[in-house]
Amino acid sequence: MLADEWKGREVGALEEAAKEIRDELVLRVKENGGHLSANLGVVELTLALHAVFDFPQDKLIFDVGHQSYVHKLITGRTLETLRRKGGTGGFPDPEESEYDAFVAGHSGTSIAAGIGLCNARDLRGENYKVIALIGDASLGNGTALEAVFSSETKPKNFVVVLNDNGMSISKNQSALYRSLSKMTAKKRYRKVNSFLGRTFKETGAFGRKLRKFKYFLKGWLNKNDFFERCGFKYIGPVDGHDLRELLAVLSNIRKMDEPVFLHAVTCKGKGYAPAEEDPSRFHGTGKNFAAGENSFSTALGRLLCERAEQNKNLVAVTAAMKDGVGLSEFSQKFPDRCFDVGICEEYAVTMAAGMAKGGLLPVVCVYSTFLQRAFDQIAHDVCLQNLPVIFCIDRAGFVGADGKTHQGLLDEAFLRAVPNLRIFAPKDCAELSDVFDFALTVGGPCAIRYPNGYAPNLGGTQKISEYYQWETLSDGDGVVVLACGARAVARALDAKRLSGTNCMVVNCRTVKPPDERLLREVSHRKIIAFEEGYLAGGFGSAVAEFYASCAQPVRLKIIGAENKFVPHATATQQAEECRLTAQDLARKIQAFSAQ
Repeated sequence: MLADEWKGREVGALEEAAKEIRDELVLRVKENGGHLSANLGVVELTLALHAVFDFPQDKLIFDVGHQSYVHKLITGRTLETLRRKGGTGGFPDPEESEYDAFVAGHSGTSIAAGIGLCNARDLRGENYKVIALIGDASLGNGTALEAVFSSETKPKNFVVVLNDNGMSISKNQSALYRSLSKMTAKKRYRKVNSFLGRTFKETGAFGRKLRKFKYFLKGWLNKNDFFERCGFKYIGPVDGHDLRELLAVLSNIRKMDEPVFLHAVTCKGKGYAPAEEDPSRFHGTGKNFAAGENSFSTALGRLLCERAEQNKNLVAVTAAMKDGVGLSEFSQKFPDRCFDVGICEEYAVTMAAGMAKGGLLPVVCVYSTFLQRAFDQIAHDVCLQNLPVIFCIDRAGFVGADGKTHQGLLDEAFLRAVPNLRIFAPKDCAELSDVFDFALTVGGPCAIRYPNGYAPNLGGTQKISEYYQWETLSDGDGVVVLACGARAVARALDAKRLSGTNCMVVNCRTVKPPDERLLREVSHRKIIAFEEGYLAGGFGSAVAEFYASCAQPVRLKIIGAENKFVPHATATQQAEECRLTAQDLARKIQAFSAQ
């Protein structure tokens, strides 16, 4: 398929194409895993946009980008290699195609980016339309709302298309969504108003009452049209699956030069019964629609339920990732103590700070990649006041098929710079419990980071404490391998066997502060600091900084990921690409030992 083939297509042909596209989506996501429900819901919207507008001359920005599979098919890309190494990525990427106007792996960016593109276009004297396709859950994100409300005027030739399906990953509960729902209800009242006008003659006492009712109805219809007040011409709601209606409306919009907000109502999972019935389950799936195994997420969910039974002040906070971070059971058992704020990470962190100030023990459960969005709130609202907020950071390290927009390689570096914050990296799920309980005793902010996928139990019995911060898992008189994080520790243990050397393997379960006692003890030996994170500012940097502060010469080698964005592949393939496998480490241990 090529984008130009869709220009001027008849409705019947587009409807037939929609059926074929849905079949292709189901087949390829079943083969490769990916985001199914969201893409099934935007088939007609995407087809209509491509039939009316002139992409890539016009610019189409997605928000969030997981709803871009249909767009990728239409623009000549295959889903046979979806999310595989070297294949089609799961999110828009200008490096992959000129039809992708902007990277869109995180939520809430489309309106701000779209306004920016319009400003650039106008200042450069160029001529094209900018279209932002945004979900109703993304619209509630802070960046999106800032872009909407920061000015009463908007650029010309700018179109925001709201894909309103009532869902984020789970059901949308925000107040903004309730306002949008009222707008959807108003369409029915408009039809009633039209019917009344055609059916009854407005004469006599009944006619006067009817006119009063219609004036009331008109006033009610005009209430809460806040998009009009923010500089948009509001159109809708329209049926996001009715191609005839979509083509007519979009064709009229294309002729306008004013900013337009088009409200389209869709069904997440449309056309595939299992996804329609359970869109949350099919939001993001593994191969054969299997749920991914995430040992730490599951363990955290159980742990929080147990600790909440013991401590009535413990609460959980998440930003639209309740299922992904393991809070499903907690939310059922403790519905009044589980707070899902939607796609609003900044709000989640500051709200947690307020909870801590009020005497609660908030646990913020979040993916590493999304925690980036709340850095200021972590520093200013939590750590500046030294508040007892625990951040449970899921998907730390390589994340696999979601690719370069979602890697969890940055959190160590930016969190290490924040005063008062302790950072932990348990080696397995058993140690997660021990570390969490220790964090509860700290009385200040703590971050606990761990990867996705299966995590084996790595043994060891030494509980963490102020004195025993790090744990020697395998002693030896050779190179000292300081391994930080579950995957790094597992690979270090394998690397000792593969290298055939008598190296010492240490589980460095505190990133900050480092175990200064142990570092002093091994300072005379050859040392490798090993992590699944960026070299710049990570765990290895912490080790080097300690020795530098002591003015102590050491033989230190730091092994981590180079400073680049890592593309989609399996987590194992990403480790291979960055030369961070057990085999890579074994070779480096051998070479360092021989020096």
